[in-house]
Amino acid sequence: MKGIKKILVPLDFSECSKHALYYALDIAAGGAELFILHVIDIDLLDTISNLNLCSKEKAKKLMEKHARSEFGKLRKESAKKISKTISKEIIEDGIPFPHILRKARDLNVDLIIMGSFGTSSPMKRLFFGSTTEKVLRGSQIPVLCIPLPQVIEG
Repeated sequence: MKGIKKILVPLDFSECSKHALYYALDIAAGGAELFILHVIDIDLLDTISNLNLCSKEKAKKLMEKHARSEFGKLRKESAKKISKTISKEIIEDGIPFPHILRKARDLNVDLIIMGSFGTSSPMKRLFFGSTTEKVLRGSQIPVLCIPLPQVIEG
């Protein structure tokens, strides 16, 4: 078995995806390159445009700005916790699950680490499945699915 040299972490900036990033940082501390990816959902851009909230181009620019801001926050948080740094931050638009699979192949990663669920609504997950589930089913590359930690009361 070969070692893990490259890790891809898809982020939607949900708490669960951020938690997955911290796992990835721990694993990457062994010497692996760490790539974080945010996919701007083109279906969401179309919906925003169709509702006349703003143009597709403006919505994309706002989402890119938000993603860069979130990446900056995560970089600062991770620097406090772990000395391992992120090798590359990627923001692209597309349909999330096929884009994640394509990017994993393009980067030739050894492992995908992602949160068990993200920002999509429970109804959307029920009828269409989650992005994580689709990546798990479609990936030829190992996928590590990280849930949120359980809070034990008592």
